[in-house]
Amino acid sequence: MSGSAGDGDIRIWSATGHGGQGMYITLGSSAGTALLEVPVQDVKTFLENTEALVPRGAESGHIDWDIELANLRAEN
Repeated sequence: MSGSAGDGDIRIWSATGHGGQGMYITLGSSAGTALLEVPVQDVKTFLENTEALVPRGAESGHIDWDIELANLRAEN
């Protein structure tokens, strides 16, 4: 929740001048770029709720990658 992160299409950094209460997220693609300003507390709550549902390091136990890959291939 501090510093900056991301490389490429998604970047996240603190919204300076907002007392540490805001952060910026850019979403980029060949079609354009969107700049979002979001409250840090909302992001923190979202991440805490996500980790409560799927603990860090346990992600692979909640996704059947073979089925997901088959679904992606079927869409093409």
